[in-house]
Amino acid sequence: MRHPLLTADLLRARIAKLPRVRLAFLPTPLQHCPHLSADLGIDLWVKRDDLTGLALGGNKTRNLEFRMAEAIEAGADILVFGVEITSNSARQTAAAANVLGLPLCLVLRGEPTGEPQGNLLVNLLLGAEIRLVDVPSFNHLGPVLEEIAAELRAAGHRPFVLNHAKMFARASALAYLESFLEIQDQLAAHGRIPDHVFISSGGKGQAGLILAKKALGLPVRIQGIASTQNEDPWEYASQTATEAAELLGLDLGVSPAEVLNTFDHIGKGYGIPTDAGLDAIVRFARREGILLDPVYSGKAAAGLLDQVRRGLVPRGATVVFVHTGGQPALFAQSRALVEYLNRPPGGVDP
Repeated sequence: MRHPLLTADLLRARIAKLPRVRLAFLPTPLQHCPHLSADLGIDLWVKRDDLTGLALGGNKTRNLEFRMAEAIEAGADILVFGVEITSNSARQTAAAANVLGLPLCLVLRGEPTGEPQGNLLVNLLLGAEIRLVDVPSFNHLGPVLEEIAAELRAAGHRPFVLNHAKMFARASALAYLESFLEIQDQLAAHGRIPDHVFISSGGKGQAGLILAKKALGLPVRIQGIASTQNEDPWEYASQTATEAAELLGLDLGVSPAEVLNTFDHIGKGYGIPTDAGLDAIVRFARREGILLDPVYSGKAAAGLLDQVRRGLVPRGATVVFVHTGGQPALFAQSRALVEYLNRPPGGVDP
């Protein structure tokens, strides 16, 4: 029998039963954007998950509350984590490890261009051990992480590989189920309910928003904007949402057909700025004083603006844009930003 639709309080109570360490400043603000709302003909709000508080903030701090709890329960004395060299997750994980007194080995795919900037600079400041590796893609990091874990075990340590943990993806879903509950309460204080929610996601975070929608029986449209093709966001989100539901004791499944995501705004590749993303960054900065980044939130905002232009978001709709953070990338991509700002007025590429 399918589980009956739940209330927000019951969902919170189920989340509260799970192991967790407190790292984020929650709830994050929900900021109304009157100027962009007038420009676009919608009612636009920004969920400021760039203000979670840990090492310049970002959405990953929410996830880490559950991921780190699993590592602590496992008795880890050192963490191993592998991501792209530009990753916001690396920065926030390094800060969380410091808060909890755990050393961290960061395995980063890629090479710095010039002097360290952006997230890489912050990782160095935070003191994480950094190992740069040259593998074809993020999906090839797994064996490297296991080799490093074996090396650490041989040296007498108890390593915990965050990427391979049970809670790795599920933590993101739980975090964004909870974030949606915050959004719902914050909008309700203004007499509104969300019609559309946009988020930069490869599936994990979007899974939590979809799970909230389904558990609460809401008609809200959840749109993910992918920044990379490393994952299949439709399959990943459906699987992660279903696993998170099981963890919460909910008889709810999510199918790939229920996931709205798109590769349309990636451009030439992960971490490579697009004209549309840079345009969105400038618009949010100059109309609302909100700084987005060129890797994740700028491309997601470009997706939002594109869907408004194409009528997929109707006039008057209440729209929430989840700001996932990432502002250090503004400095790492300063050349692209300055070149864009110096161009004569004109159109932008998709």
